[in-house]
Amino acid sequence: MLFTAKKWLRGPNRIDKVQSIERHDVDPVTVAVLQGLQESKIAARADTKAVGRAQKRVSSLREMAELPDTLSYLLGEIARFPNEERLQQMAAQALERFQDPRALAVWRGIDSRFLNSRHAYVRLLRWTIRLGGTDAGRNIHAERYPEEPKHSEGMFVFARALIELKDFEEAELALSKITQMADVSEAILLDVVKLYLSINQPLRAREIVNASQDRFGLTVKHISVASQVDANISALEKAVESSSGADIDPQDFLIEHVFNEAKRLRPSSPTDNKGFLGHLILVNGGLGSGGAERQLTNTALAIKSAMEAGRSIDGNDVIGPVQILCRSLNSRSGSDFFAPLMSDAGFNVHQYVEFDKFAGRPGWSCLREVIHCLPYLPFPMREGLVQAADVLRQASPDVIHIWQDGSVLALGLAALFANVPRIVLGVRTLPPVDRAERNKPEYKIVYRLLLSAPGVVIVSNSLAAAKRYEEWLDLPRGTVRIIPNGLEPLSLAADEATLAMARAFSKNNPRDCFTVGSAMRFDNNKRPLEWIDIAATFASSRPDVRFIMVGDGPLRSAAMNHARKLGIEDRVLFTGRSQHVGFWLSQMDVFLLLSRHEGLPNVLIEAQYSGLPVVATPAGGSGATFENGRTGTLLPSIDKVDPEQIAKVLTSWCRPRPEQKLLAEQIRDYATERFSIDNMLALTLEAYLN
Repeated sequence: MLFTAKKWLRGPNRIDKVQSIERHDVDPVTVAVLQGLQESKIAARADTKAVGRAQKRVSSLREMAELPDTLSYLLGEIARFPNEERLQQMAAQALERFQDPRALAVWRGIDSRFLNSRHAYVRLLRWTIRLGGTDAGRNIHAERYPEEPKHSEGMFVFARALIELKDFEEAELALSKITQMADVSEAILLDVVKLYLSINQPLRAREIVNASQDRFGLTVKHISVASQVDANISALEKAVESSSGADIDPQDFLIEHVFNEAKRLRPSSPTDNKGFLGHLILVNGGLGSGGAERQLTNTALAIKSAMEAGRSIDGNDVIGPVQILCRSLNSRSGSDFFAPLMSDAGFNVHQYVEFDKFAGRPGWSCLREVIHCLPYLPFPMREGLVQAADVLRQASPDVIHIWQDGSVLALGLAALFANVPRIVLGVRTLPPVDRAERNKPEYKIVYRLLLSAPGVVIVSNSLAAAKRYEEWLDLPRGTVRIIPNGLEPLSLAADEATLAMARAFSKNNPRDCFTVGSAMRFDNNKRPLEWIDIAATFASSRPDVRFIMVGDGPLRSAAMNHARKLGIEDRVLFTGRSQHVGFWLSQMDVFLLLSRHEGLPNVLIEAQYSGLPVVATPAGGSGATFENGRTGTLLPSIDKVDPEQIAKVLTSWCRPRPEQKLLAEQIRDYATERFSIDNMLALTLEAYLN
C-alpha cells in the first residue's frame, strides 16, 4: 500500500474544545486592561525600565509553580499601563511557555485591541489550530482576509498566517509581493529576511537583504541583519564539501549535490517497456477546481475504468493499481473540490503531509546519506523528501506522473530517491520564469537535473507551453511531449440550491436575455474586475443582456463591489464555487475569458462542449482550444483589454435562437473531435510506457 505512515486523526471534540474556551475561560489580561481603563490610566505609557523589568521576569520563568506569581506581576503592570501592547504580549507568552490554553483567549483580546499588531493575529491563529485543528484556523483566516491586504504591514502578517496554515507556496508568493509594494519600509523588509532565516532559507534572505540595501542604503539595522544572513550562508556552504571550489551559487551546488546522490543510486538506463501499465501514482498539490486537477481526475477515472473493465488503452493492457497522492486536501479553501468524485470512484486520496517522516524509520531511509543537507533545501523540496521519498520507495510504483511546477519541485527529487522507473513531469502553462509572482531561482536547475536522469520525461498540454519550456531549459525542440486535454461534456444536473439561485436571478433577468458568462478563479490572472468593466460597457447598450460569473477567489468580493459601483449588480450573478458548472454553462450564450496566463484551458473546451462560442485572450494555448471565427474569437492582445472592442465581439455572437442552436451543434462537434478522452489516454500511455 502507498500509505504506510500513521494518519493523524482529528478528535471529534477539537472544535468544541475551542468553543468551550471561548465561552468559559476568562482572559485575565483583558480584565487587567479594563481595570486600568476604569482607573483612568488610558494615557499612561510604560517606560523602558518597566518593560525591561517585566521582560526579565518572563525570561527567568522556568517552573510551572512560578507562573502564578509572574502572571500576577504582569497583570499589575498591565493595569498600570493598559495601552502597552508589549506587556500584554509578555503575559500571553508566559502562558504559552507552559501550554496554558488561556493563551488563546489572551491573544484574541490583544488582537482585538491592537488592530495593527504584527504578532497577535498570528499567535491567535496558531492557538486556534493547536486546539481546534486546521479547519478552525482556516475559518478565522477566511473571515479576517476575504481578500489580500493592499499594504506591506498587512501583507507581512498575512504571509506569516499562511505559514501557520502550512500554505508555504502562497506564503512565499505573498512575501515576494511585499518587496514590490510602494509603502514597504526597511523594517518590514528586514523582518521578511529574518522570517526566511527562521525557516532555513538563507539564499532567499540574501535576495531580500540586497533589495533592502538597494532601496534604503547601508543602515545600522541592515548591517546587523546582513551579518546574520552571511553566517547562515556560511553554514549552508559547509553543509556539503566542494571539490572544485568553483564560483557557484551555494544553494545550486547543494541541490546538485543531493541530485547526484539520487542519480548515483538509480539504474543507468530506464526499465524496458513491459507492454502494460502497472502501478501508477498521480501527484498534485491538491484536488482544487483548477484545470490541472480536472485533467488529473479525468486521467485517473479513465485509466481505472479501463483497468476494471479489462479494456486496453491504445493496445496497452492496464494492470494497475492507480493511486492519487496530494500534498494536502486542506491547505486552502476548496483544495478538496474533486475529492468527493474521487471517493465515489473508489479512490483513497493520500496526503503526504500526514505521512510519518522518513516513513517512521530514519535510520533506514533512502535519504540517510544526505540528511545533513535537507535543512538547507527549499522548503517544498525538503518537505517532499522527508514526507514522501521513503513511502514512495516502499510503494514501488512503475510510473509516477507529477502535475504542475510546484509539485515537480516538491516531489521530483523524492521520486528519484524512491527509484521510480518512469517519472513524468506534467507542465501546464508558461514556465515559472515568465510568471514573476511564481518564480523561484531553484526551478530551472531542478528541472534540468531531473531531465538529465534516465527514465524522466516531460509533457505539456499545449504546443505554446511546450515550446516555451524548451526555450527556457535549453532543450532540443520536441523534447516536451504534447498531450492535449481530454474531456467529456459536463453534467447538466443541479441541486435544489443551485436551481433556486437560477430561478431567483431569472425573475429580473429572464433566460431569454442574451447571457455572457464565465467560470474562473477570481484572481489577478483571470482579471475579474476588467471582466466587470466589459459587462458594464456591454450592458449600457443592451438592456436585454445579463451576466453569470461562476467561481471564487481572492478578488470575488472586489468584483462584486465593482459591479455595485458600476450600477450593474442586479444584472450579474456571482454563483460562488459550484459543483454544477455544467448547469451554469447551459444558462449562458457566450463564454468570455480574459486570462493573462494559460496552458490549454479546460474551461474553454468545456464551454464548447456545452455549445457556447468562446471569446478569449491569446494567453498560452487558449487559441489552440477553438477555431477562430468559427467556434470563438481570439482577442488581439493579452495586455490591452478594450471594453468597447470586446463588447462588439460579444454582440457578433448574438444570433436568433434557431441559428444559435445550429451554431451550438457545430461547436459541440468540434470539441468532441479535438478533445476526446480516448486521444488523451493514448498519448498519456505513450508517455508512460515508451
